[in-house]
Amino acid sequence: MKKISLRRKWLAELLPEGFPIKSSTLVSGPGGSGKPLIGYIFASEFLENGGNMILLLTSTTREYVINVMKIFGTDLEKMDDRILYVEFQPGMDGIEKINDNWVRADLLKPEMWDDIIKKGIEMLGDNTIVVGSALNLLFFSRTYGDAIYEKLVSILRDDKSLTYFFTINSDAFRDKAKGMEESCDNLMISRMDKGKLHLKIERMKNVEFSNEEVEIPLSRETLEEIRKEAEKGKKNLIPSISGI
Repeated sequence: MKKISLRRKWLAELLPEGFPIKSSTLVSGPGGSGKPLIGYIFASEFLENGGNMILLLTSTTREYVINVMKIFGTDLEKMDDRILYVEFQPGMDGIEKINDNWVRADLLKPEMWDDIIKKGIEMLGDNTIVVGSALNLLFFSRTYGDAIYEKLVSILRDDKSLTYFFTINSDAFRDKAKGMEESCDNLMISRMDKGKLHLKIERMKNVEFSNEEVEIPLSRETLEEIRKEAEKGKKNLIPSISGI
């Protein structure tokens, strides 16, 4: 299995052989446990290794992610030709182009995932990480909740065309969260304690890893700065999703 080397010292200690690409990773944890931040950190590593990214904007804005990635030292605005932003728009049909690397689509519809992945590969190639956070939001849909769950499980279990890095809230839809945890190649658990973010690797495919829980080296000030950005960029989509 191909791997990328990790530049952050604490990550390299967790994964001394590197991070496996063309595999699926899930970060699971309770609400408020910093899961998206972990996804952005690994995305930063992937981009720093010359890769590309499909970024699924489920519950946050493009501006929010750009600002947070800058905190991690990665300037997405200088990488426009290496990123496809996909803004979640419930209830729409097809894929709407906003600009050359920014589209809107209804991520509730399983077939849209196939179209987005196809478009991403055509645009970026297969050295690409697909990053999606708070995917349990999709399960609130009465029409598509079960179908999109099956689609996500299938991607995590079977699709090795790209690298996938998803996060879910383990408090909501616990049975579905467990099903996704069981389907991914690589499983990580996050938690927040006394203002500090912690990460533990439960399972990795074909690479050596440390299963010791670590405190992610982000200061309280940095986490507070990120929290403030999140409040500005957060979208409450549950009411609209629940009605679909």
